[in-house]
Amino acid sequence: MQLTFDIDPADVPLFRDEALENIESVESGLLKLEKGGVDTDTVQLIFRAAHTLKGNAGTIGHKRMQGLTHAMEDIFGAVRSGEITELGDLADPLLATIDVLRDLLEEVVAGEVLVDPAALTADLRARLAAAQAGGSAGAVAAPDPGASGATQAQAKASDPVLDRLVHEAPEGAGPRAVVRVAVDEACEWAGVRLYQAVVEATESGALLACVPSREEIESGLADRFLALLVKGDEASLGVLGEKLSMIDDLGIEEVLPLERALANAAPDAIGRERSGERAVVPPDVASGGGAEKRTVDLGVEARGIAGEEKERIAGERLKAANQTIRIDVSRLDDLMNLVGELVAHKTRLLRQANLLHDKLGDDPIAREAEEGAQQFGRIAGQLQDQVTGLRMLPIETVFNRFPRVVRDVAAKLGKEVALIIDGKETELDRSVLEEIGDPLGHLIRNALDHGIETPEERIAAGKNAEGQLRLNARHADGMIVITVEDDGHGMDHNVLRAKAVEKGLVTQEQASAMSEQEALGIIFLPGFSTARVVTDVSGRGVGMDVVRTNIERIGGRVEIKSVLGSGTRITLSLPLTLAIIGAMLVRSGQRVCCLPLTGVVETLRVEAHSIHTIQGLPVITLRDRVVPIAQLDGALGDVPRPLEPNDRGFVNMVVVRSREQELALAVDEFVGQQEIVLKSMSAFTGRLVGISGGTIMADGTVGLVVDIGAVLDRSARSGRAA
Repeated sequence: MQLTFDIDPADVPLFRDEALENIESVESGLLKLEKGGVDTDTVQLIFRAAHTLKGNAGTIGHKRMQGLTHAMEDIFGAVRSGEITELGDLADPLLATIDVLRDLLEEVVAGEVLVDPAALTADLRARLAAAQAGGSAGAVAAPDPGASGATQAQAKASDPVLDRLVHEAPEGAGPRAVVRVAVDEACEWAGVRLYQAVVEATESGALLACVPSREEIESGLADRFLALLVKGDEASLGVLGEKLSMIDDLGIEEVLPLERALANAAPDAIGRERSGERAVVPPDVASGGGAEKRTVDLGVEARGIAGEEKERIAGERLKAANQTIRIDVSRLDDLMNLVGELVAHKTRLLRQANLLHDKLGDDPIAREAEEGAQQFGRIAGQLQDQVTGLRMLPIETVFNRFPRVVRDVAAKLGKEVALIIDGKETELDRSVLEEIGDPLGHLIRNALDHGIETPEERIAAGKNAEGQLRLNARHADGMIVITVEDDGHGMDHNVLRAKAVEKGLVTQEQASAMSEQEALGIIFLPGFSTARVVTDVSGRGVGMDVVRTNIERIGGRVEIKSVLGSGTRITLSLPLTLAIIGAMLVRSGQRVCCLPLTGVVETLRVEAHSIHTIQGLPVITLRDRVVPIAQLDGALGDVPRPLEPNDRGFVNMVVVRSREQELALAVDEFVGQQEIVLKSMSAFTGRLVGISGGTIMADGTVGLVVDIGAVLDRSARSGRAA
């Protein structure tokens, strides 16, 4: 069934991104509340995100999404007001609602129904209502109506909005009340509606004071919220709401006569509104000295901050907001491609300048060409750094999905697990982020299923009933290092060997010859699993080999360490970006090849008499370890040729490493080291074994980028056959 929403197709990606941010905010907040109890600041953030999500859905006419979010918002409102003091059974239906909201959001992108409306209304809303009814039973007691007026007045006076209202209102007795008005987010003229409310209250003769003031509303300083201090009883004030349109909420609360002393504290400029703390930025901060003033949302974390400090923070946030724009990702990709062409052209210009210098010597034209090429290179390098920085995103965007995964999987397995995340502010390229989500998901599920024990097993082993799963990201040696570590029972090398032999993945002789580190590598073999029963969590043996394949495909590597009884740590080392990489350029046979520096250990010039033969295969001894040798062009599938020294009696070699294996690649010439723009091979060439892509060289020719892991695998197979 096709759907049509009131939104321009060009605005759909922006709507989706903003909605996802709000959904993720609600989800992360729920997980925090479920674990740590009701926290006021977290509840405020959740309520604000849910309210924004509801308003945006209503703006485009997505009624089912708006209705479901409204039902969820009701629960958050009850938590915020104290009617519900702990989530309890509310967590599961609320998280299920979030899952459905994600599907409803995809309806906007797909333009068709993805969620059954009947099932949505009948099931989820009923679950939310039932859970809310159960949660409200544990509500805190309402304030005692018989409490002293001073006590109630003191409680109300702690509200900065009320402080300002009472401070600005004329003295006098008689019944007074505060009318709080919230304009619907779908209303494009919220200021007009608030001004209308002030006019109506003024004409009735009931208005004593309002926050924001009439002048502030006229100046455009108001948001969607308004507080009116009026005189009269509740019955007469209820008529006010009937005269206003586009009002999302209208609340009336009685204010007992207050002594002026309770309101002597300096009021906040706008006060704390339902959406959080706000501050009015002075003209010199907001607009460089003009007459305009603007309000800035500081969030609930601004409570208790002094006025001057609040204005300073508001000014900084306003400046940041004025300098921030949203941009389509495809534009960044196009910009990165253009920068890649500049990097290739930079190398070509530098080469031509050097050739010109060699030909003309110390000629002014040659010097000018060289200086121009160097200046172009500096500018291109700076531009490359800036564009690469634009594509950088915090790894938090990937890490944020795993608290929910850990919660659900641990509950399904009957385990207690605490997820500890460090380094989520670490940044890496968007293209790398897109590739690591699934591998990390596999590692976390395996740690939960195979690594961490049940509470009973942990207690019997002298551990805490609750297991720990650590997820860490950091920069190291020009790469991103991500570790997934658990404090479970670890891996038994003997069990791994026996399982591999049982499944026919290795022979008994091969298993016996394995070191402990090689035995750990068994888990990466296709089809290997230690699970006795296949479940929806694991057990099919298709997880860890996919992890290694996907990580190595983007130029990364996987390392594993495990101590029996203590736990397992798996380390992923990833490149910062996939678009522009450092490479060692070598010539082998008739082609120039590029070896990514992430896999290069060192370069050597070896004398011919230092090369030995073991079982018919050439090897060298490198610092007490034996490293096999392969001709690079032969390892890539060319016709094998003998290993011969050059005219000076040396063999040029590049030692490369992958998966704890090393190989010395014999090459004819070292061309140099430079940054290259990695481009994928076209469908016309098909899949080339040992080649991960290509690049345009300085002379305009095409260089092949070597897949070091694939070359090592191919050479290892040839060695085993020999």
